[in-house]
Amino acid sequence: MYQVWMLAISLSVLQIGFGLITPIFPFYIVELGVGATELGVLAASFALTRILLAGPLGRASDKVGRKPVLLVALFGFAISNLIYAFAETILVMILARALEGAISAGFYPAANAFVSDMTVPENRGTAMGYLSTGNMVGFVVGPSMGGILAEFLGIRLPFVVAAVVTLGTLLLVYVLVQEPPRRVSEEDYDKYRVPVLEVFSRNRRAYSVLAVSMFANMFSIGILEVAFMLDAVQRFAFTPLQIGIFFGVLGIITIIGNILFGRASDRLGRKWLIVVGTLIGAMSLFMFMVATGIVGFYIAGAILGVAISMRGPTIQAMIADLTDQTAYGSVMGAFGAVSNAAYVVGPILGGMMYDSSGDSISSLALAGSVSVVVTLVSALGLPDYIPKSSAIEYVEDETD
Repeated sequence: MYQVWMLAISLSVLQIGFGLITPIFPFYIVELGVGATELGVLAASFALTRILLAGPLGRASDKVGRKPVLLVALFGFAISNLIYAFAETILVMILARALEGAISAGFYPAANAFVSDMTVPENRGTAMGYLSTGNMVGFVVGPSMGGILAEFLGIRLPFVVAAVVTLGTLLLVYVLVQEPPRRVSEEDYDKYRVPVLEVFSRNRRAYSVLAVSMFANMFSIGILEVAFMLDAVQRFAFTPLQIGIFFGVLGIITIIGNILFGRASDRLGRKWLIVVGTLIGAMSLFMFMVATGIVGFYIAGAILGVAISMRGPTIQAMIADLTDQTAYGSVMGAFGAVSNAAYVVGPILGGMMYDSSGDSISSLALAGSVSVVVTLVSALGLPDYIPKSSAIEYVEDETD
């Protein structure tokens, strides 16, 4: 668990770098003279390249180790932020965003695989909660800091700060995080590796429903970050600082919830936390639709934070419960591709619907409706209990 905490701290610093730029993108788009559709393409380009590389880099973390993949991803993210800082056209920003996705695709599969390596089912939900908490600490600090920097020092400086912070994270990971013990050596990996399709075939329904749940989660977030953020800036005249505070409120609630619900999933089970969290997420999206002022948006954001903290770590823990260690990086790479596919569709569709209607109401209604359907699918399709035998166990051949 000490190593999990070290990784969580490193992840929080990385997320500060991600979060710094969140309040800035809508203003950057206005400065470059483009619309919501272009902002959607900008957001989606990150996810599109991650779809292509999440699987290969997940397999690389299984074969060569988690730590090398983490370090390469961090370095690439720092370089892409420096490109952002000096971009003068939307095309350069889209290319930088695509590069960022391509070279950081392995970070989250490797980080989740690391936690799976270091835990057992009895404490896995708690550990995933700690990892998500580290992520959300950065999520709180990053947008707030980015909003303050943009408010007083301009919209380009935060990208430089993000690059510097990410390089600091790389150093932290290199010094503090140790490669977890391997059950199969790199030389024997191909011999003992369980094909990912075989892993999925043994728990096909559970994996399918978890994939649908993860897709709906990221689809909603993608629409929120593009359509609603533009609505907040252009229709409700939010400042960068107010957007930063919004993400701060969302993040604080999620930090608290990650720890509480991560432990609850170890004691009470995974399924119903995912179901209820998805339903609460749908409710929050409908609340964004009807809110007319900053207080209403903050309340909806707080409720969304509860939903994210209920389903996020719990979905990760259930995937780990179902999956053998030798295939976990590959499985998380596949789920990363699903998540990023949703983040391609959500931002582009949200941007197009915003340009068509002039507000975010229709796109939020679509995202909320998708979440309601996925609530029913999760209630009917997820297993109530996962026996330890569900994961494919590697047994060393005593004749070798």
